[in-house]
Amino acid sequence: MLSKILIATLVTLSSMAYSVGAHAKVEEHIMPASDDRWVPWPFHLAQPFPWQDIQGIWKVEQGDYVSYFALKVVRQKSTGVRQLQVKQFDGETCKVLATGVGHENHLKVLAQMTSKGGAIYRVQMTAISQKDSPVPPLQGMPMDEVMVLSIGTLERGGTDEMVHMQTVKISATLSQKICFEDIKK
Repeated sequence: MLSKILIATLVTLSSMAYSVGAHAKVEEHIMPASDDRWVPWPFHLAQPFPWQDIQGIWKVEQGDYVSYFALKVVRQKSTGVRQLQVKQFDGETCKVLATGVGHENHLKVLAQMTSKGGAIYRVQMTAISQKDSPVPPLQGMPMDEVMVLSIGTLERGGTDEMVHMQTVKISATLSQKICFEDIKK
Protein backbone atom coordinates (compact mmCIF):
# COMPACT_ATOMS: atom_id res chain seq x y z
CA MET A 1 0.00 0.00 0.00
CA LEU A 2 2.79 2.41 0.93
CA SER A 3 4.58 1.69 -2.36
CA LYS A 4 1.42 2.52 -4.34
CA ILE A 5 1.09 5.85 -2.51
CA LEU A 6 4.77 6.58 -3.14
CA ILE A 7 4.43 5.75 -6.86
CA ALA A 8 1.30 7.91 -7.16
CA THR A 9 3.11 10.78 -5.43
CA LEU A 10 6.13 10.45 -7.73
CA VAL A 11 3.91 10.40 -10.83
CA THR A 12 2.04 13.49 -9.64
CA LEU A 13 5.24 15.39 -8.80
CA SER A 14 6.90 14.49 -12.10
CA SER A 15 3.86 15.63 -14.09
CA MET A 16 3.85 18.90 -12.14
CA ALA A 17 7.56 19.38 -12.88
CA TYR A 18 6.91 18.74 -16.59
CA SER A 19 4.04 21.23 -16.54
CA VAL A 20 6.21 23.95 -14.94
CA GLY A 21 9.01 23.24 -17.43
CA ALA A 22 6.63 23.42 -20.40
CA HIS A 23 5.13 26.68 -19.06
CA ALA A 24 8.61 28.23 -18.68
CA LYS A 25 9.52 27.24 -22.26
CA VAL A 26 6.45 29.00 -23.64
CA GLU A 27 7.34 32.16 -21.68
CA GLU A 28 11.05 32.27 -22.55
CA HIS A 29 10.89 35.14 -25.06
CA ILE A 30 9.02 37.61 -22.84
CA MET A 31 12.12 38.96 -21.07
CA PRO A 32 15.86 38.85 -21.73
CA ALA A 33 17.66 36.17 -19.76
CA SER A 34 19.92 38.70 -18.05
CA ASP A 35 21.21 42.24 -18.16
CA ASP A 36 24.75 41.49 -19.30
CA ARG A 37 25.39 44.88 -20.89
CA TRP A 38 24.65 47.20 -17.99
CA VAL A 39 24.42 50.89 -18.85
CA PRO A 40 24.22 53.56 -16.12
CA TRP A 41 20.96 55.12 -17.31
CA PRO A 42 20.38 58.50 -15.61
CA PHE A 43 16.75 57.89 -14.60
CA HIS A 44 16.96 60.85 -12.23
CA LEU A 45 17.23 63.04 -15.38
CA ALA A 46 14.08 61.65 -17.00
CA GLN A 47 12.33 63.99 -19.42
CA PRO A 48 8.58 64.59 -19.70
CA PHE A 49 7.02 61.58 -21.39
CA PRO A 50 6.72 62.17 -25.18
CA TRP A 51 3.03 61.33 -25.57
CA GLN A 52 2.82 63.00 -29.00
CA ASP A 53 5.60 60.78 -30.48
CA ILE A 54 5.20 57.50 -28.60
CA GLN A 55 2.51 55.76 -30.67
CA GLY A 56 3.87 53.13 -33.07
CA ILE A 57 6.03 50.00 -33.21
CA TRP A 58 9.19 49.92 -31.09
CA LYS A 59 12.01 47.36 -31.17
CA VAL A 60 14.40 46.20 -28.44
CA GLU A 61 17.42 43.94 -28.89
CA GLN A 62 19.84 42.46 -26.41
CA GLY A 63 21.99 39.52 -27.47
CA ASP A 64 19.63 36.82 -28.78
CA TYR A 65 16.61 38.64 -27.36
CA VAL A 66 14.52 40.65 -29.84
CA SER A 67 11.04 41.92 -29.11
CA TYR A 68 8.62 44.42 -30.61
CA PHE A 69 6.19 46.61 -28.69
CA ALA A 70 3.11 48.20 -30.27
CA LEU A 71 2.22 51.31 -28.26
CA LYS A 72 -1.12 53.04 -28.69
CA VAL A 73 -2.21 56.17 -26.82
CA VAL A 74 -5.80 56.10 -25.58
CA ARG A 75 -7.82 58.41 -23.34
CA GLN A 76 -10.25 57.29 -20.69
CA LYS A 77 -13.67 58.67 -21.60
CA SER A 78 -14.67 59.42 -18.02
CA THR A 79 -11.51 61.25 -16.89
CA GLY A 80 -9.60 62.16 -20.06
CA VAL A 81 -6.45 60.57 -18.58
CA ARG A 82 -4.01 59.23 -21.17
CA GLN A 83 -3.04 55.57 -21.07
CA LEU A 84 -0.78 53.46 -23.20
CA GLN A 85 -2.06 50.18 -24.63
CA VAL A 86 0.92 47.85 -25.02
CA LYS A 87 1.26 44.69 -27.12
CA GLN A 88 4.48 42.72 -27.11
CA PHE A 89 5.43 40.64 -30.16
CA ASP A 90 7.98 37.84 -30.42
CA GLY A 91 11.09 38.93 -32.32
CA GLU A 92 11.23 35.78 -34.47
CA THR A 93 7.58 35.04 -35.24
CA CYS A 94 5.84 38.40 -34.65
CA LYS A 95 3.16 36.57 -32.66
CA VAL A 96 1.58 38.47 -29.77
CA LEU A 97 3.33 37.48 -26.53
CA ALA A 98 1.54 39.73 -24.06
CA THR A 99 -0.72 42.73 -23.63
CA GLY A 100 -1.13 45.39 -20.99
CA VAL A 101 -2.06 48.97 -20.17
CA GLY A 102 0.32 51.62 -18.93
CA HIS A 103 -0.15 54.86 -17.04
CA GLU A 104 2.15 57.79 -16.37
CA ASN A 105 3.87 57.88 -13.01
CA HIS A 106 6.60 60.48 -12.30
CA LEU A 107 7.82 61.09 -15.88
CA LYS A 108 7.67 57.42 -16.89
CA VAL A 109 4.95 55.06 -18.07
CA LEU A 110 4.48 51.81 -16.18
CA ALA A 111 2.54 48.93 -17.73
CA GLN A 112 1.47 45.66 -16.17
CA MET A 113 1.72 42.98 -18.83
CA THR A 114 -0.04 39.61 -19.00
CA SER A 115 1.38 36.98 -21.33
CA LYS A 116 -0.65 34.48 -23.34
CA GLY A 117 0.62 31.86 -20.88
CA GLY A 118 -0.58 33.85 -17.86
CA ALA A 119 2.74 35.30 -16.64
CA ILE A 120 2.43 38.80 -15.20
CA TYR A 121 5.35 41.24 -15.39
CA ARG A 122 5.99 44.94 -15.78
CA VAL A 123 7.33 47.19 -18.50
CA GLN A 124 8.50 50.76 -17.97
CA MET A 125 9.24 53.40 -20.62
CA THR A 126 11.44 56.38 -19.75
CA ALA A 127 12.62 59.28 -21.93
CA ILE A 128 16.21 60.48 -21.47
CA SER A 129 17.57 63.58 -23.22
CA GLN A 130 20.09 62.70 -25.95
CA LYS A 131 22.67 64.93 -24.26
CA ASP A 132 22.23 63.02 -20.95
CA SER A 133 22.27 59.57 -22.52
CA PRO A 134 25.33 57.42 -21.72
CA VAL A 135 25.04 55.80 -25.19
CA PRO A 136 24.30 57.29 -28.61
CA PRO A 137 20.70 56.98 -29.86
CA LEU A 138 19.86 53.99 -32.03
CA GLN A 139 19.00 54.63 -35.67
CA GLY A 140 15.26 54.68 -36.23
CA MET A 141 12.55 57.27 -36.55
CA PRO A 142 13.86 60.65 -35.33
CA MET A 143 13.16 61.40 -31.67
CA ASP A 144 14.39 64.18 -29.39
CA GLU A 145 14.84 61.66 -26.58
CA VAL A 146 16.50 58.30 -26.10
CA MET A 147 13.77 55.89 -24.98
CA VAL A 148 14.65 53.26 -22.40
CA LEU A 149 12.43 50.21 -22.01
CA SER A 150 12.80 48.44 -18.67
CA ILE A 151 11.33 45.00 -18.10
CA GLY A 152 11.11 42.82 -15.00
CA THR A 153 8.98 40.62 -12.83
CA LEU A 154 6.52 42.12 -10.37
CA GLU A 155 8.37 40.45 -7.50
CA ARG A 156 11.50 42.50 -8.13
CA GLY A 157 11.63 45.79 -6.32
CA GLY A 158 12.59 49.08 -7.96
CA THR A 159 14.24 49.83 -11.26
CA ASP A 160 17.61 48.39 -10.17
CA GLU A 161 16.21 44.87 -10.53
CA MET A 162 14.85 45.39 -14.05
CA VAL A 163 16.60 44.87 -17.38
CA HIS A 164 17.06 48.22 -19.13
CA MET A 165 17.41 48.45 -22.92
CA GLN A 166 17.38 51.32 -25.37
CA THR A 167 14.41 50.96 -27.70
CA VAL A 168 13.99 52.36 -31.17
CA LYS A 169 10.83 53.41 -32.97
CA ILE A 170 10.64 51.62 -36.31
CA SER A 171 7.16 52.73 -37.39
CA ALA A 172 4.40 55.18 -36.52
CA THR A 173 1.92 52.59 -37.83
CA LEU A 174 0.50 50.03 -35.42
CA SER A 175 0.38 47.19 -37.96
CA GLN A 176 1.96 43.81 -37.24
CA LYS A 177 3.02 43.89 -40.88
CA ILE A 178 5.91 46.19 -39.84
CA CYS A 179 7.25 43.44 -37.57
CA PHE A 180 7.24 40.90 -40.40
CA GLU A 181 8.92 43.36 -42.78
CA ASP A 182 11.62 44.17 -40.20
CA ILE A 183 12.57 40.52 -39.57
CA LYS A 184 12.90 39.90 -43.31
CA LYS A 185 15.72 42.50 -43.51
